[in-house]
Amino acid sequence: MTVPASIPYFGSVRIAVVVHGYPPLERGGVERVAAEQAEALAARGHRVAVFTRAVDPAAAEGSVRVETVGGVAVRRVVVHGRSRSPFREYYEGGFLDEAFRGFLEDLRPDVVHVQHLVGLSTRLVSLAREAGIPCVVSLHDAFYLCHRLFLLDRHGQRCPGPDAGLRCVDCLAEHGVGEAVRQRYDAMAKTLAAAEAVLAPSPSLARRYEEEMPFLAGRIEIVEPGLARVPAARLQPSRSSDGLRLLFIGTWLPHKGLDVLIEAVARLPAGRVQLEIRGAPVAGSERWLADLRERSASLPVAWRGEFPPEDLEDVLAAADVLVLPSRCEESWSRVAREARAAGLAVIATATGGPADWLEHERDALLTASASVEELASAIERLANDRALLEALSRPVDVPTVEVTAGRLERVFHRAIQRSSGRARERPRVTVAYVTKNGEPWIEDSLGAVRAQRGDFELAEILAIDSSSSDATVSTLERHGARVVRIPAEEFGHGRTRNLAAREARGDVVAFLTQDASPANERWLDELVRALVEDPLRAGVWSRHLPRPDCHPMERRVIAEHPPFQDDATGVRAARGNPDYTLHPEQYYVFSNNASAFRRDVLLRWPFPEVEFAEDQAWARRVLEAGWRTALVHDSFVRHSHAYTAWQNLRRHFDHARAMTEDLGQRDDFGLLDGWRASLREARRDLEYCARDEGRHPIAVGLRWGIPATLYHLGAFGGRWLGARAGALPRRLPAFLSFHESARGAR
Repeated sequence: MTVPASIPYFGSVRIAVVVHGYPPLERGGVERVAAEQAEALAARGHRVAVFTRAVDPAAAEGSVRVETVGGVAVRRVVVHGRSRSPFREYYEGGFLDEAFRGFLEDLRPDVVHVQHLVGLSTRLVSLAREAGIPCVVSLHDAFYLCHRLFLLDRHGQRCPGPDAGLRCVDCLAEHGVGEAVRQRYDAMAKTLAAAEAVLAPSPSLARRYEEEMPFLAGRIEIVEPGLARVPAARLQPSRSSDGLRLLFIGTWLPHKGLDVLIEAVARLPAGRVQLEIRGAPVAGSERWLADLRERSASLPVAWRGEFPPEDLEDVLAAADVLVLPSRCEESWSRVAREARAAGLAVIATATGGPADWLEHERDALLTASASVEELASAIERLANDRALLEALSRPVDVPTVEVTAGRLERVFHRAIQRSSGRARERPRVTVAYVTKNGEPWIEDSLGAVRAQRGDFELAEILAIDSSSSDATVSTLERHGARVVRIPAEEFGHGRTRNLAAREARGDVVAFLTQDASPANERWLDELVRALVEDPLRAGVWSRHLPRPDCHPMERRVIAEHPPFQDDATGVRAARGNPDYTLHPEQYYVFSNNASAFRRDVLLRWPFPEVEFAEDQAWARRVLEAGWRTALVHDSFVRHSHAYTAWQNLRRHFDHARAMTEDLGQRDDFGLLDGWRASLREARRDLEYCARDEGRHPIAVGLRWGIPATLYHLGAFGGRWLGARAGALPRRLPAFLSFHESARGAR
């Protein structure tokens, strides 16, 4: 670990620090980090002020105390620390709004650095954004994923993740709020999405957030907190007649694994080790702690409590091994770095921040979380192996808080620059087509796109054209579209749309097929608004309306298509949805006839390069990666076909083939089932047509009875053949495929 000798300076800014507690009243890990970074930034010439709370039931709630700590102005707002109701008051209550607005008005900061919001409110980020001030959010633990902070459930067991808030319902059952708990997950996602920058102290914590909130992928910057005081290297460990000297430093809470350590010490032979426990208890854990003290009464365990920072070197010098037995995934671990800088051997759990920088048997011994057996074995190994103990006791260099302050400066300046540019911008949209010989429809579609109105900027119309031989290209260019030409043989439904995404200049890419036309001037605005209102939405799509020339069979299919019903749920998700594993095909329904995507998401999650149904294959991938999709009920596009029975067979063949081969769906639909279903669907067509057009059923039957039956026989026949395409004679699938016979015609 090498610390840079010089740190460039980027000019003075006004920095507002938001944190739930601040020294000297609170001295937890985050509070110390916040204070050390604030003081380091102030020492570099920045104007820094802290907004925090003071829990004091004896004082008037909402009263403000102003003081200076370490050269930094601190504004403490008194709260009583009581239980809150409803549950959302725990994370987005408005009880601090007035005080925070006053704080911002007085300081007029250039940037707000949110260190931690536990016990505060996510509304503080919104208030800063409303004031035009960019926010930088530091992740110190799993707060934005877990109300309990450490992804440990109410039984103290590791939680695999919130599952979009679903697991939280049972875990937080004591609050008695059920479904309302799930809303916390979405609120936290929006809070992080609103930040101009998100920081994490370790790669492991960044990965944890990216797994749960995929919109953060590539956005989280690793900035180690650094040490304000690096302990001097101590002498090599001396032999002690009382055995190996173990040291624990941390809060006395279950997630720190202190009970695991005491149980491991209890398993070792008498006289092999002695354990010194440093730290402090926390309100609410009295019963657990009393039991732990009682269990350790007969063991070589000394409860020493807290110590002033200036005594750190003496505390480390009196030990041989620091033990970090955390049940949770430590996000960084100050104490492990202090120990290694001082030349103290470390035993830690092989997860989280410590495992990111400590290599097993080179820098430390790493054990499984909550494993008494492995921890006892590691301790005994160091007690028996003097050479290994000395090898693990060599001091290492660690970053200082001055280095961190320099990195924070760069983050703040980038955030300020991005925010100043973004304040003037609306979402920039590229409307993209993939075209070939679209002359019958493209004029109408382009005219409707040019008529769009709303809170967005139409950056461009882009078309990827597959060697059209009609007037498609000249029509596109007349409407100001940028045309990229490709050979027809290079076309692929997924491949060509991925090319469009790479070529696009907008932040949002909206796709239209050449035979789809926006039905009104709000089509695009509704899509864009639905996309940007939820950071977890990877893509959205429009409802379809039939064209005037659509025959009654297709018109009824569109009118009765389940997703298009007014009472259908528009948002689709795999996480937090127990039904997804049973019926996934109901959730990855998606249509690229009219759709919109965040461009950065589409570049990271491109369309699969499949022959058909690339939109549904893509939807399944992103849903299972933690994203959501949505059908936007107020966004309408006119799109339909007047297929013949033969054409209908061929398009259903392609669809069923793709569902079977690309999406793994099993279809046991039989020929007899298809015959019966065709008659049933034809009867429904006639009833619908008679009702819709006000015509006599006999007249409708004479006109449409046979065409409707053949149309549906084509659909179900294509479905049956497509599901068995792999077993058909070699040349037959190409003959049956609508896509292959009319490749590139869209």
